[in-house]
Amino acid sequence: MSAPYPWLQTQWQRLLATRSRPAQALLIAGPRGVGKSALAQAWAHALLCETPQPNGAACGRCPACHWLETGAHPDFRLLGLQEKTSKEGETRLAAAIEVDQARDIVNFVQLSTYRAGFRVVLVNPANSLNLAAANALLKVLEEPPLNTVFVLVSDQARQLLPTIRSRCMRLDIGLPAAEQALQWLDRQQILDAPTLLALAGGAPLDAVMWHEGTDLDVRRSILDGLARPDQLDPVTLAERWKTVKPQTWYTVAYKWLGDLLAVRLQSRVQFNRDFDESLTRLGAQVNLPKLLALGQVHVASGRTLLHPLNRSLQQEAWLIQYRHLFD
Repeated sequence: MSAPYPWLQTQWQRLLATRSRPAQALLIAGPRGVGKSALAQAWAHALLCETPQPNGAACGRCPACHWLETGAHPDFRLLGLQEKTSKEGETRLAAAIEVDQARDIVNFVQLSTYRAGFRVVLVNPANSLNLAAANALLKVLEEPPLNTVFVLVSDQARQLLPTIRSRCMRLDIGLPAAEQALQWLDRQQILDAPTLLALAGGAPLDAVMWHEGTDLDVRRSILDGLARPDQLDPVTLAERWKTVKPQTWYTVAYKWLGDLLAVRLQSRVQFNRDFDESLTRLGAQVNLPKLLALGQVHVASGRTLLHPLNRSLQQEAWLIQYRHLFD
């Protein structure tokens, strides 16, 4: 088994070199969309394989490999966000990993292994552990049972408890070189790869998500409105955009503000290169203190994306403040 993605080859070889004596707690950290989850899953696969290849990678043929493929390996557990059903019958992912889930993992690692090899716990996303869950997990991270390996994955490692971070060997995954990412995207037959890679902030897997999802048209609709602040009607647009997924709205608007700031500071457009002309024009006009203030408001709003607030009123207030950036 090779590295999950070509830009992860160096980190993959580093992990395989430690297979005989792996770190009992490993933190794989880095930005979104670079393959951290796939790398963590491949590492768990390599550790649990019963007939590994000479370089330590999983064989893909033994019973352990087949169990992992079907999600039935008795010595593997995934600690992640669970689906919750609201009173209205709506199903969505929970906002945090809860303490009962962590306690189940603590009980799991106290048992004997089924196959007399390694036991692996994958925590993903680790930054979603709530405080009680993190403290429960910390107890076994301090003194992990024999042959137990914890693999934590996070794109916001600073949100983890310092005591958890200090007990983990850290493997940082950065953005791949743009040329390497574009070559890979071309092999996936992604059209307009340079624009999508820029929109994804250099993260190739996020570029694929933009390509495969339905949000590109939504993004263009939002940016067409923001590109003409002199014609912007906050009430009409807020009503039109209230059905946009909160995360999509937040991401699109955040990157637009980031590009305005870059142009205002005499840099170049980073994310929305297909709107370069509009951003260059608006960036020369924008009031810098007001832009920084709106940026702070927008970052703060990201903490309450899933809160049941009146989204139309929120967006209307945001759009009014945005329009005044160009007074």
